[in-house]
Amino acid sequence: MAFRTIIAFIRSEREAKRVINAARLIASSSERTHIIGLYTIPSPIVYADPTGFADTTLFEAHEQRHKENSEAISALFAAEMATGTISHEFRIVRSESSSPSAGVTQSALRADIIIAGQPDPDDPDSVNDVTDPLVMESGRPVLFVPYKTKLPEKIDRVVVAFNGKREASRAAFDSLPLLLKAQSVDIVWVDPKKSNDPNVDIPGTPLSDALRRHGVNVHPHTINSNSESADKVLRRWIAENNASLFVMGAYSQSRLKEWVFGGVTSSIMADMPCLTLMSR
Repeated sequence: MAFRTIIAFIRSEREAKRVINAARLIASSSERTHIIGLYTIPSPIVYADPTGFADTTLFEAHEQRHKENSEAISALFAAEMATGTISHEFRIVRSESSSPSAGVTQSALRADIIIAGQPDPDDPDSVNDVTDPLVMESGRPVLFVPYKTKLPEKIDRVVVAFNGKREASRAAFDSLPLLLKAQSVDIVWVDPKKSNDPNVDIPGTPLSDALRRHGVNVHPHTINSNSESADKVLRRWIAENNASLFVMGAYSQSRLKEWVFGGVTSSIMADMPCLTLMSR
């Protein structure tokens, strides 16, 4: 079991190298892997001039900027990939919305995993991109590469956040090719509900058993938050165990609820402690 077709979604020169290196890290774990470098041109935001007509100079500037960006990123991708033997190609597609991430959906239908950079507040080409479509609409696991932390040489320790919901289970199984290669995998459930199954002593054990049958070296853990937020508890576990990958289900509560009250997905998306794989 492996990720054979990998999309490296690149929005800017600033994030290109970390996304490409992450794609090569994932590709190195298996043979017959193909990396698709992908740049999407978002639809321009249309403004009318004082007479009520669209300002064509904005279209021209928009097209010119993305032409220059795509050419620079394509050249950088070719140069980086030329140093190895992994099969690869580069594509430029158009997004039907102003969000570059929304343009990934069609290409994702023919891939195993998407790799994207966490939006960097100092990068104007990524900070304003809405990354929700990558997770919500692609139907594929998304590996986000943080801009703050260094890319690990290998993915040896993994933390899987579990809360008994569909999204968390989906993420665990979507990440299986990486879990199989890891030395150790911790399934962590913060403030678990009591199981209705009398044969389950530790919540999360059935998932652990299922992963163990695949050959994953997995250990279930339950943590009492003591009124701390779940994301703080998980971050501490990740740091204390020097995890190189964090796996979680995205938006197990509605995005509106997350926006109003906060949640683990939005918190982790804003400040990633390490490589983070999300699924829904």
